[in-house]
Amino acid sequence: MKIEGEEIHSLLTPLRNLGFRRLWISSLFSSLSGQIFPICATLLLLKGDKPALAISLLLSSQIIAYLIFAPIGGLLADRISRMRLVRISLFLRFLVALQLLVGPTPGVSRLTITVFVMGMIDAGSSGAGGALLPDIIEENGLQAANALRAVTGRVASISGPGIAIFLVSTTSAKFGFSVTSAGMLLALISLMRLKVAAAKPYERENFRTELLAGFTFVKQTRWMMTVMVVLAFQTSILFGAEMVLLPIISTREFQTARIFPLAIMSLSLGSLISAAFAAKFRSKRPGLVSFTSWSFLVSLIVALIFPISPTFLICCYFIGGLATEPMGIFWQTAIQKAAPEQSRARVLSFESMLSSALMPVGVGLAGPMSHLLSEKIYLTLCAVIFLLIGAIALIIPGVSTFSNPKNE
Repeated sequence: MKIEGEEIHSLLTPLRNLGFRRLWISSLFSSLSGQIFPICATLLLLKGDKPALAISLLLSSQIIAYLIFAPIGGLLADRISRMRLVRISLFLRFLVALQLLVGPTPGVSRLTITVFVMGMIDAGSSGAGGALLPDIIEENGLQAANALRAVTGRVASISGPGIAIFLVSTTSAKFGFSVTSAGMLLALISLMRLKVAAAKPYERENFRTELLAGFTFVKQTRWMMTVMVVLAFQTSILFGAEMVLLPIISTREFQTARIFPLAIMSLSLGSLISAAFAAKFRSKRPGLVSFTSWSFLVSLIVALIFPISPTFLICCYFIGGLATEPMGIFWQTAIQKAAPEQSRARVLSFESMLSSALMPVGVGLAGPMSHLLSEKIYLTLCAVIFLLIGAIALIIPGVSTFSNPKNE
């Protein structure tokens, strides 16, 4: 069933669609499980020797797997049934989590290989989820559906780590891995009765051309390429500095490590609230609204430059959370509407890969640059660059409307 008629404004309206409801329930289970797994692995590594090195290996293996396999995943999602690809992905993730329950408690090498395989599977289906949505929901409901998915993701990001910490502290990391495995199985079961119309057949080209189809389309669509590149640089610059310096500055200034997780939870809470309201908001210039809202993310940097008190820092992170989702929802909806049906997954995979590719650079620069220039000067430069390139992006035709310039 597809919901037809006027534009959908309610966040919960897409749940009237049986197909989307099943997809949403599945994503709820998989998102929670996906949050629990890395926290359990990290907490396990913290008990061993050289935890910093072990955790770095863990995170690096996931990023490398994603960068290598995301383009192939996008191609697969456009070549075969997207629903079948999502189901295969969930089944493989179930098996990968299940194997951690066999034998002794996994060490660094086994966990690193497991995370790499998990990253490879995630990358292989990364474009399928977003590309599948327009096959289930009418165009008039995409924004509300994306908003509801964003809310689900934020709920998972808030509750998942808490569940993982509770499971590890009261039972064991292995029990946490069993919960991850069970969650993936439940996500798979939720999709078993979901039927999606077969994709329209189209003429196949050679492998290289098809592999690069997402990049080719984005390259030809100037406004889309501009937004992708700008967002990749902005997230790398701002979140790279924030991820490294938040735990350092908050622990040093407030003499406790408790403020760091509270700030992250506050950021997620703000994102959840803004996602709920973004489903109802309509604008003829969603790009302008998105970049204007997105600019308030500098509140995260302000909090670190001026760590006046724990309350001030947590409030700044809450404001930053409120600023994120208009961009996330409007941008995701714009890609889904603009990308050709036959290469939609490859376009989404390219966008996801590009946004991930520069993050290690931002994280890697934060430490040495803050030592070279001082933390405050480096953070100030990050804030200025973040705001400047966002403003420059709006000058490019089509960016303010997230559509072809003729719609400006």
